[in-house]
Amino acid sequence: MNRKALYFGLGYSLTAIAFKLFILLAGYSLSTFGFFYSSLTSVLLIIPFYVMAIKSVRDKDYGGIIGGRECARIALTIFAIGAILISIYNYFEFEYSGKALAIDYYNSEQFMTFLKSQSKIKPEDYQKIIAEQIHTSEVSAFKATTGKLFSYMFIGLSGAFITSAIMKRSVKK
Repeated sequence: MNRKALYFGLGYSLTAIAFKLFILLAGYSLSTFGFFYSSLTSVLLIIPFYVMAIKSVRDKDYGGIIGGRECARIALTIFAIGAILISIYNYFEFEYSGKALAIDYYNSEQFMTFLKSQSKIKPEDYQKIIAEQIHTSEVSAFKATTGKLFSYMFIGLSGAFITSAIMKRSVKK
């Protein structure tokens, strides 16, 4: 394993965790950006780290020439380290604030807007539905972490291979 890939993986993980902590602790979790786009943004943060790591290894360690297999190995190392550390963070985040956040969400204006957009639901049933959702939303931290891991795997793995294909430089014969 390349040490630079390890360091860039740790750097990505710390950056993504700092971003997620900012969203959580600043109270933006139920905002439009925090609710819909913050997870996607934290996953997309990995792509610049792929590029920086591959460029650094290619230019400093290999003299500007690197094969696709080595590029993929570097990017996948960053991905693996990020997947492990971000999953651990997601687990503890859910245990720490996920359940309380679910209660806040079901009592929020966003969920009320969703209920109002459903034509089959009567207005007098709104409070009953909210109470049911709060009491039956027994989602475990493991399920929540696994759900986030699937999008991370899709974007992270495809980004690793695409970046590897773009960043490789071979000897011209």
